[in-house]
Amino acid sequence: MTTTLSIRIDEELKTEAEEFFSDIGMNMTTAITCFFKKCLNEGEIPFRLGRRKHIPNAETIAAMEESNRIANDPDRRHFKTLDELWEDLDK
Repeated sequence: MTTTLSIRIDEELKTEAEEFFSDIGMNMTTAITCFFKKCLNEGEIPFRLGRRKHIPNAETIAAMEESNRIANDPDRRHFKTLDELWEDLDK
């Protein structure tokens, strides 16, 4: 037995989704059915939700921490000009 589900969705989003699902060989009903089954099988939404887009990854965090250590190192050398840097490198 089947039932009808009625939802409101942005028209452009619906059109793009229908085109996408058609390209991979399914219609909107099949796609939504797959989504629901995946949720029920896994006991969760099958993708991440949240604001993680701007959270740096572990490598970036490590680089930021290293940069802070270098910037706050009292023994680091300071150069006011590029010429001063080149002079120090020539030593």
